[in-house]
Amino acid sequence: MKKNVILIGSGGREHAIADALVRENTVNLYSAMKVKNPGIIRLAKDIVYTESSTEEIINFCIKRAIDFCVVGPEIPLSLGITDRLSEIGIPSASPSQLAARIETDKGYARSLMKKNNIPGQIKYLHTSSLKEALSFSEQLAWKIAIKPIGLTAGKGVKVWKDHLQTPEEVKAYIKKILSTGISGHNSVIIEELLAGQEYTIQLFSDGINGIPTPAIQDHKRANNNDKGPNTGGMGAYSNNDGLLPFLTKDQYNKSVEIARQVITAMYKEGNPFKGILYAQFMLTVNGPKVIEFNARFGDPEAMNILPLLQSNFAAICEAIIAGNLHKDMIKFKSQGSVSCYVVPEGYGTNPKPNREIHINEDQISKSGARLYFASCNLKSETNPKNTVITTTTSRTLGIIGLGDTVFEAQKIVRSAIQNVRGDIFYRTDIGTKKSIQKKVSMMKRIDRYRKLSTLPRK
Repeated sequence: MKKNVILIGSGGREHAIADALVRENTVNLYSAMKVKNPGIIRLAKDIVYTESSTEEIINFCIKRAIDFCVVGPEIPLSLGITDRLSEIGIPSASPSQLAARIETDKGYARSLMKKNNIPGQIKYLHTSSLKEALSFSEQLAWKIAIKPIGLTAGKGVKVWKDHLQTPEEVKAYIKKILSTGISGHNSVIIEELLAGQEYTIQLFSDGINGIPTPAIQDHKRANNNDKGPNTGGMGAYSNNDGLLPFLTKDQYNKSVEIARQVITAMYKEGNPFKGILYAQFMLTVNGPKVIEFNARFGDPEAMNILPLLQSNFAAICEAIIAGNLHKDMIKFKSQGSVSCYVVPEGYGTNPKPNREIHINEDQISKSGARLYFASCNLKSETNPKNTVITTTTSRTLGIIGLGDTVFEAQKIVRSAIQNVRGDIFYRTDIGTKKSIQKKVSMMKRIDRYRKLSTLPRK
């Protein structure tokens, strides 16, 4: 008998989750979303158009006899939707409000690692004092990353020399966070600035066990060559061996162990994490260091990982809920992947909403790519050769390619994306040989420095 499952969320990540849930035909899918995402509309049996009204979602779940819930974005988790559903007997393959603090409270995440002596820690200060924040920043020669404590949709972090050019600009941003309560907190995290390459490993967790997915590298900046403003993510790539061109198996394993120790620490505190733990790292001269944790799939990372998943995703969700997850349940294809977000013109600074986008879905499919709709609204779909959507101010749709190598996957994306027309923008360098070689060369320079620094002095 099919299970009735509600998916909360309406972006590209959620379309990928929806596609994975129905793939084995064991689920009746229902949706709670805030836009008319065409991809989810096609897959869902019924929809309630809200992601934030807990009462509307609960009434909908009761009416539709929902068996379990999956939450895509962070906001519903922060509002405690899974707790409210649990109160009426509907479990979730997503964390409780308290467990979601691993994302919604950066101070909690750092203190948890410190208290439990978990590897991957960095120098940081959590404070509500401008004087303390500036003193700590000066001690680090202003080479810092400044983070609001709570949720900022991936756009609140500002980094020395990337976003802040002078001590005066550092002071102004810290003062703004403390005085205005950006993200709902009148405190700030100051962290040492790390040099290296960022990457992400996501783990399925049943509260005790953590089963990792392939490593992925996201691209936050709006423009090619990692230039321009921060965004929610313009695309990502993964390698056919589950690693990354600059990441060794040993470094991957150390990263997974760090994330598993976090899961264990939360369990011991009586705050088990059930769901998808997103662990973001920086590979540095001193090995993997933790940048942050999220309490759900990354976006775009879910669009890379879920098409690679060979196992029944709905069954994995049920194992997360039951607490009997094991590694034999989870298998991935040995392929590379590239995802690329198509966004409205001006995205990152002044995006243009309500613009028509025309999509030839037939040709995208023939190119071997997958299409995941994101923050858009369906206008018309007269035939597969001309689906018409309108933009919002966020990312519009994702194109995903799988191939024997990441470069083959990138070629598929490059071909497929030509079938999207309108006032749009996208990066063209994600997963290219030139872009990846640049990242590998950087890590080789860092490794040479590490080796030189460990040589005995004469």
